This record gives sequence, structure tokens and C-alpha cells, in this order.
Amino acid sequence: MKKIIALSLVFAALGANAKMGSDEKVKYVGDLNYQDLCEAVVKDDVAMLERSLSSRIGVIAGSSKRVLQRLTAANGMRCNGVDLVSFSKEREATNVYSFLSNEK
Repeated sequence: MKKIIALSLVFAALGANAKMGSDEKVKYVGDLNYQDLCEAVVKDDVAMLERSLSSRIGVIAGSSKRVLQRLTAANGMRCNGVDLVSFSKEREATNVYSFLSNEK
């Protein structure tokens, strides 16, 4: 659990457009074991996000829903310095944002 609390997964886009750049122009810095969660937001891919959550069952929590709750908690993981929900809104990842908003 301490690893999750201390986790700060940050990435910076090297180019920007209306959706803040393409996924080819993303640099990941931090704990790369969690980059797939931020990548799912960048790609606006709910299936990828769900697979990432499922792969952490038993490591972070006992169910996908609890994994999501822990990762989106106030002291949970961050993408580009913000929580997953805010990050998905910033990136205009409408599918992921809708999924995260409904799950919270």
C-alpha cells in the first residue's frame, strides 16, 4: 500500500493539439509499472484500463472495483501530477472519464 501512496506516475507531452498531442509523443517518468493506466487515458481506451485494473487484483486489492478505488483515492496514483479522473478530463478522454466517473 505504501508503494501506491508514494506512487507518482508523471508523463509530459512533447507536442500539443486540441487533445494535447498524440500518444506517440508521450514520455513516461516515474514508476513504469503503472504507465499502462495513464496510457489507457491517453488512448481513451476503457478496455485497456479495465485490463490494467484486473492485472492488479491481489496486488493492490481483492477486486477490480477496490483497485480502482485505491488508485483514484486522494493519495492514490497520479498521471501528469493529477488524479486519474482529472487527468482523463484534461486529456478529453471521454470514454475513460465516463467510466471512471460512473465507478466512483
